Order: sequence, then C-alpha cells, then structure tokens
Amino acid sequence: MENLPDDSGRINLAIIVLIVILVMFSALIIGFFSFTASESAQSVYIYELKLSTSGSIEDVTLLIPVPSYYNPDSGNNETVINMSRVSFKNVDRSSSISATIEQVNGIPMLNISADRITTLYKNRIEPIAIMPGQNESELPRPTHMYSENYSEETPLLVAMELHMYDSDAGHEIDTRMPFGKEPLFMPYRILENISSPDGVMHEDYYLSGGAVGSVVEVPFTLSYTSDDENVLTISSEFEGINQWWVGGWQSNSYRERINHEFIGESNGTYWVKGILTTSEGVY
Repeated sequence: MENLPDDSGRINLAIIVLIVILVMFSALIIGFFSFTASESAQSVYIYELKLSTSGSIEDVTLLIPVPSYYNPDSGNNETVINMSRVSFKNVDRSSSISATIEQVNGIPMLNISADRITTLYKNRIEPIAIMPGQNESELPRPTHMYSENYSEETPLLVAMELHMYDSDAGHEIDTRMPFGKEPLFMPYRILENISSPDGVMHEDYYLSGGAVGSVVEVPFTLSYTSDDENVLTISSEFEGINQWWVGGWQSNSYRERINHEFIGESNGTYWVKGILTTSEGVY
C-alpha cells in the first residue's frame, strides 16, 4: 500500500500551485495593461492664442512666435501650426483681419494683420436657480449682449481666440527634454531654470511639484496705433502630451506659456518672458 503524503507535503504542494497561479495571473494582467496602454497611446499637440484690446487699434501687424522646430530633412525651421486646422472664436473672419504663417528671418511667425481691430465686451450671465419640480427646458435662456464699449451692462472684455488640436504628433513626445527635439516658441533664450519638489509660484506661473521649469524670452514684433492708455493683452500657450489608458487616463507633458500686456501704441520688437514646464505627469 502506497504511503500518502503527510499534511505538510500537501500544504507545500498547495503553496507551489498557488504561486504558479499567481505568477500566471500577474503575467496576464501585466500583458493586458501593456496591450491596453500601447493600443490607447496618443501623442498630441495643443495650441491656444488669446488676444484682447481695451480700445481700438489701427494699422495692425502683429508678428507672434509659434511653436517651431528645426527639421534636418528640409534644413528649415518649421512650425506644427496648420492654419487649415485652426479654429477661431470671437473673430469676425469676414472683416479685414487676417491670420497667416510667414517666415521672418528663417523663423515661422504668426502674422495677424488688420486695418482696425475693435474691442468687444459682453454682459454677465447670472445663474438661474432651478426650483424643485421645475423643468430646465422651461427656464428662460440667457441672453448675450455685446458692445464695442465698456459699460455697466457689458463689463466683460472678450478675447479673440485661436485654437489647434493635433491628435497625432507622429512620435512619442520627449516631454522631459524638448529642447532641440520638440516644437517651442522660437527664437528663444533661456534666462534661468527653476524647480521645486513641492511646487512653486514664479511670478504669474505655477510650477507643480517634481516638474522642471525654464524662464524663457521670445520676441514679439508689433506695429499698431492706439491711445496711450490702451492695453493689448496677448496670451499664448502650447502643450505636448503623451497619454494612455491603464485603468484610467494617464499622461506626461511639457507646456510653454506666455502672457503679456502691451501699453499704448507699439512699433518695434519686444522680448517677452514666459515659462516652459517639462517632466509633468507619470513616467
């Protein structure tokens, strides 16, 4: 009669079987999430420009830096901004305002030109309380009022906006070290580098914990006439993002932001500070 394994032998065998099952299950989970991440991976570019003026400006030519890179295949500096894919908001395209990309000393620039750019103000929309049992569709719709002049009825200055979303950068974006590899506002010069493990405010910009920042300067070449007190505000932002799905969307990115107010009329080149943030997100 054969000897049956004792209790300790049966326990050891069960442990070995359990370990094998756990290893196989872990391999399946890792393989599944790796497949999900690779299948859902996207590398995208997002560009946004906002422009507002407190009063009318005339004989306008604005040469604004756009995200560009050096293409060794063509030997030229090129921009990822495709004007055919740019959407416009609060811009009357039937007016004399034009927006084109042109080469300025070998660097792509956004040229916004117009005989005249006027202000646009709108009213505040007050929220309407919904009472119990009320149907939202029966509530009065908010009415937008617009004016070229500031008033108590129209106190909110409206910015002209340009947006572009490129869902396929064509490669995994280097969000840690984009210099010389990825599009940046050109030409640029680096003034200083900043970082903080806990996050830090630098002038008007916030740098999240663990990210690395560089204070940069880029040139705006502007020509227009206006009142001495006029304020032209230009805000520009560009972001490169890698994103994927692993039990939820995860991402890493780099981002460049520039915001500046120009007082009075302009006729020259102005170096404007901004901030480039890299290494944000999950790696």
